[in-house]
Amino acid sequence: MDSRFTYHHFIKNNSFALLDPVFMVLLLFSMIILVMVLIKKVPIWLCALFASLTIIVAAQLLWFSGIIADELGIGGSARSFSLFIGIFIIQCFALWIAIKKNPKKVPQRSANF
Repeated sequence: MDSRFTYHHFIKNNSFALLDPVFMVLLLFSMIILVMVLIKKVPIWLCALFASLTIIVAAQLLWFSGIIADELGIGGSARSFSLFIGIFIIQCFALWIAIKKNPKKVPQRSANF
């Protein structure tokens, strides 16, 4: 029997590791956004959009990898969880920096009430 198309190739150290490369790409994307925010002034709405979408996609991937690992009767990947936490922290840091770099201009009020 040909075993090239079984799920056994997705398991490393008795944990589901098929989606780890996708988490690595999301982490790389998060680092690129962080570098862009550090180098130049990025609008807050753009940074918030990319941060929220990246975190949502990573959370969905983590959720689905847990469901697949549960269905296969194996453990989830601790590496995937660590990568998700890294993505979350980097995106929150990038958003924080974007907010600090773009202070909201508060209109000056007159002395007359």
